[in-house]
Amino acid sequence: MVFDVALGRLGAVIEEGTGWPRPFCPHCLAGHLRFDEPVQVEHGESKRARQDDYWEPEWIRGVFTASGACENPECEQPAVATGTYEVDYAKKRPHDEYTESGPPYSAFYSVKQVYPPLVLMRLPETTPEPIQEGVERAAAVLFTDPGLAATALRLVVEQFLTSEGIAATRPTGGFISADDRIKTWKKGATGRDRVADLLLAVKWIGNAGTHSLSTLTVSEVLKGVEILDEAFHAQFIGPDIDARAKAVNDARGPVSPTT
Repeated sequence: MVFDVALGRLGAVIEEGTGWPRPFCPHCLAGHLRFDEPVQVEHGESKRARQDDYWEPEWIRGVFTASGACENPECEQPAVATGTYEVDYAKKRPHDEYTESGPPYSAFYSVKQVYPPLVLMRLPETTPEPIQEGVERAAAVLFTDPGLAATALRLVVEQFLTSEGIAATRPTGGFISADDRIKTWKKGATGRDRVADLLLAVKWIGNAGTHSLSTLTVSEVLKGVEILDEAFHAQFIGPDIDARAKAVNDARGPVSPTT
């Protein structure tokens, strides 16, 4: 599972001085990306506001860039994060209690894009290409348009059903709803109840993203990523692990791999 706490934190506002998240490298999937301190560029309007007699630091707004690289010495993949920042009161820390220079301030960074896109989940090599491309599409727009990312994840569910031979249209030409397709897939074999429920949850999150006034956050989309990752893990990897465990139990000991 590639999704981790660091990626989740990139979906939230990051306070200056608290340390940037270290998500998995999208190139080698072994190392982590370490980002340098962001470079701030203040908006022109924000600069002009400093001339106001009542100016306060929390009026500061701007954009930033943060360069990073994979810590794996055999990779060193470069990466860049961009977004917006604003200054506001810092979260209270122990040493703030005795400050005599007024309230402490921090810059708060909101990531809008990371390139190359971060990996949301690691899929087995046997995963159909449309599914892999769909997950990559969601990753590419995750920070710029969370609603669109959720819609892409919903499409991944549809693509999975298609790869499983579940028709998307009726003989008369009308579309079959995702709900009905999931139900059909669920009835196709025993033991599919849990995965079907997970797919349905991702579908609901995707539905919320398709609305023109979608207010989905990055964190909410990442919840859908976790659910979809669990569904694919159970569907693609779980059976193989179960088979290996059964072989070990039957042999009452280690089983040599077949050639």
